[in-house]
Amino acid sequence: MGNFFLFAMTLVVCSVIVLLTGVADSAVICSEPTNLAEQYSQYMANATVSNMLEYLESSTAGGVASDEEEQLIYGNRICPSSIKAITTDPKSSVFERTTCPYFLVASHLSTRYPKIITEARCKCSGCVPLEENGHSDLTRCEPVYRPVRVLSRTGNCVNGVYQYAAAVHMKQEGCTCVRKTEALSGSGSGSNGSDDPIPM
Repeated sequence: MGNFFLFAMTLVVCSVIVLLTGVADSAVICSEPTNLAEQYSQYMANATVSNMLEYLESSTAGGVASDEEEQLIYGNRICPSSIKAITTDPKSSVFERTTCPYFLVASHLSTRYPKIITEARCKCSGCVPLEENGHSDLTRCEPVYRPVRVLSRTGNCVNGVYQYAAAVHMKQEGCTCVRKTEALSGSGSGSNGSDDPIPM
């Protein structure tokens, strides 16, 4: 009797393990569509300004998807201490000579197509001052965004293939020196109720 009970329990445990393994395997089977580039081309061909506005309105306000990883592709992350440290080389790029300098990164997000997008990142939080240690509390550097059309993975898996839908990514194009907004009564520290940059 004892041996039979042990045998039965062993069968139950083995069945559970097989079942769980099968569930785990089925969750991993889903793969990327082979025609993503074609889907994207069709989306771009049929896209209109009204489409863009609809996607922007339906997306989370100020939503900028965080990237899985970023790779520096041009420039450096060092914020100049004063305007004297900014290059005057006529061959230099505008983002190296601005009072809100920035560098370029390749941002990668596996659930988006295109998966890699070149974006800007601000070097400084405050605008570069005229003199050393002369940063002003009245100004700051803010990212400038531009909406670009992308495909975004929906999370659905049909016949072993991930599904993608039309979406809009707020691509950071650069940085600009702006005057800080004043706090309004009944709101946060900025005119939009926070200190976060407003996508443009």
